[in-house]
Amino acid sequence: MIIWLNGPFGVGKTTLANILHKRIENSYLYDPKLLGDFLQHQLPQTVCPEDFQDYSVWRQITYKIVFDLAAKTDKTIIIPMTIYKKEYYQEIIQQLIKDKIPLEHYILLADKTTILERLDNRVNEDNIWAKKHLDVCLKAFESHIPGQRLNTDSLKPEEVAKEILMLSKFTVK
Repeated sequence: MIIWLNGPFGVGKTTLANILHKRIENSYLYDPKLLGDFLQHQLPQTVCPEDFQDYSVWRQITYKIVFDLAAKTDKTIIIPMTIYKKEYYQEIIQQLIKDKIPLEHYILLADKTTILERLDNRVNEDNIWAKKHLDVCLKAFESHIPGQRLNTDSLKPEEVAKEILMLSKFTVK
């Protein structure tokens, strides 16, 4: 089973993923962003562009790793990753579903002001890129990307986790 946490940059996916990982027995936290960061640091920009998701190799590897994790382990895989381009959603998330991998796709949403406040409260992270892409993400998640939408504006991360656990029907620690 995969729980994919999607939504705009800064909405709280990683925070929520860490809470869920602690609360779901036999879970594994996988963050494809770390692979993207690695590729960006190891390869020239002519190979791996500024947005590593535009690098088809990242998308192919991400799909294959997630497929392998789901097929070769009995763990619940928790993935905090923004995928806002419809064709990339189709290549990764929709393909996993087509391949009969149990996947619950949650789109975390919040008002632009709330997200900007959350980005400003991040420690030791450059948020210029996230802020630059916020409007396009918000627009994409309005209708282009399907999934279970959860508004997080007035909720604490623990409350969002409780909602996902209830929707996913998990037994928790």
